[in-house]
Amino acid sequence: MGDTFSTILTKKTYKLIYKKMIKKIISAYIIFWKKALDFNGLTSRFDWRMVQIAHILISLITLPVFFRTFGFNIYGIICIIPQISMDIRRLRDIGKNWKWIFINLIPIFGWIWWFIIIGFSVSKSNIFFNNN
Repeated sequence: MGDTFSTILTKKTYKLIYKKMIKKIISAYIIFWKKALDFNGLTSRFDWRMVQIAHILISLITLPVFFRTFGFNIYGIICIIPQISMDIRRLRDIGKNWKWIFINLIPIFGWIWWFIIIGFSVSKSNIFFNNN
């Protein structure tokens, strides 16, 4: 009987965590579009990651439709400028110059390096890591 209670509790806990994560992804994605043309300011690592997850989920749903209809991914084209602005804000957040965005022009190695720099670097604006 104790196992049944812990299983139910675990399922409820997972549902709650799942709902919170979905809300965070949606919230970050809404901010992504609101700041689509804002190249100033900062973007947190968490928000950047949540938007990337949203892009993957939306692409998985829309890609087959767009390829059949148009022959290419319209969603990816629509997101180019907002993604560049978010990436530049993220670069500022980690203390790097915006010109680092051009590392994406190097096939494979540049893309992997970009993901590591943007996705795993610690924010320079974080007070816990700031020595000043």
